[in-house]
Amino acid sequence: MRAVFSAWLTSGVIAVFALLVLKVLAPADGQAEPVDEYARVLRVHLPWLAFCVLMAVAAGSYVRDWANDLGRALAAFPAPLLGGVAAGFIGLPASSTAVGVLLHLIEAALGVLVGLALSKALAQRWEVDGSDRRERGAWRRSR
Repeated sequence: MRAVFSAWLTSGVIAVFALLVLKVLAPADGQAEPVDEYARVLRVHLPWLAFCVLMAVAAGSYVRDWANDLGRALAAFPAPLLGGVAAGFIGLPASSTAVGVLLHLIEAALGVLVGLALSKALAQRWEVDGSDRRERGAWRRSR
């Protein structure tokens, strides 16, 4: 249970940082001017997707020993999903409508799936390479 709380805390801190960055980067939504979709995609949606991948990798690193993929997903999903909903409440221009919030939630789900796959692939690579020596204490003997 400690690993789950650590995963939630770490991904939650990253989610707060992501929302602050998105608040700064988001282009202004003027009522009279047309919406620049490229600016919105590059300044809001792409960073949010990247931060969701980072949240999932951070959460997945705490629960990488778990064999159950459902448990790993439950440890990684809350912060990106709550961050997607919070984006609508803090007034991000790209998520001020229900469609915008839904788009953020879809991006969060996609980012978590990609992040968990990346986390699992890195954990398997570390097992094969033997790079995970710190847990076995070999790193102290090698110094």
